[in-house]
Formats: sequence, structure tokens, C-alpha cells
Amino acid sequence: MAPSDSRDTGPLQYDNEFWRFSLAVYGQHEVANECLQLQQALGIDINLLLFCAWLGARDVSLSKATIEAASSSVAVWHENVVRPLRGVRQKIKLLNRNDFEGFRAKVKGMELEAEQIEQAILFEHSKKIQGSRADCRDAIAQNVKNYITMKSSTARPSAPHLIDAARRLGV
Repeated sequence: MAPSDSRDTGPLQYDNEFWRFSLAVYGQHEVANECLQLQQALGIDINLLLFCAWLGARDVSLSKATIEAASSSVAVWHENVVRPLRGVRQKIKLLNRNDFEGFRAKVKGMELEAEQIEQAILFEHSKKIQGSRADCRDAIAQNVKNYITMKSSTARPSAPHLIDAARRLGV
């Protein structure tokens, strides 16, 4: 999607089924750790990873081109808002000063809100997706694998905890 295609199309829906799915899946045993490891090792955008799982749970199989289009729809927001906020939060933590914890908590809250906005953009984008229909179990695994493979051709694409949690919570 070209940057000019990301014009405001109306108010974003922040509390949507993708956001609720993400909260439920991310809160499952070991999913957060697994996602954070992929983020650190490969530069995975956890919101896009969850997006791939969510659409798979809705029986939608995504091509790599479709995933790339979704990635493009949030790239500017992610790179200019989400990542810098995460960086500030992490740097504050490295200062190892208890008297900065209140400020760090505020930054963390802003980061979470920025992530929710990114997910609202992805949710809006999902309305345009014409993915092929597939069995939920297969679609989740394939979508997640496709996204991880796009980020690193040398990595063994795997996120078993995320895939299992998404399958249990399939829509």
C-alpha cells in the first residue's frame, strides 16, 4: 500500500475483535516470551505476528504479498511511534533508578496505547483482505510461518506457543 493510500478513512476502532484476540492470546503461557524473543532476534513486529494468527483463526490464509501489504499499512506508525516509545522505555529501565519508575510506567502506558492504535490500523486494513479460505489450524500456522520467513530466510520459522494459543482461542 502506498503511503498516500493511508489517508484517514474515518475513526479507528480501538476496541475491536483483533485487539481482544491479541490480549487473550498474548496472555497465554509462554506466548509473550516467545513473541518478544522473535522481536529481538528477527525484528518481528509482534502486532503483525498476532494479526497473522488472528486472521488464521478466522480461517483466512494469507499470502506473503498480503502480509507485506498489511506491514506497509502500519510501517510509518510502527517505525516512528511504537519503536521509539519502546526504546525510551527500555533505556529508562537500563538506568536502574527506582525514582524513574513512575515515568517509565507512563511511557509504557503510551507504548501500549500506540500498539493498540497500530492494531486498529491493522483491523481497518483487514476489511480489505481477500485471503483464501483454509482450515483454522492450518491457516494460523501457515500465516505465522510466512511472516517469520519474510523477516529471516535463515531462521527456522516457529512460534508453537502462539500457534497453540491462537488455535485454542480460534474465532
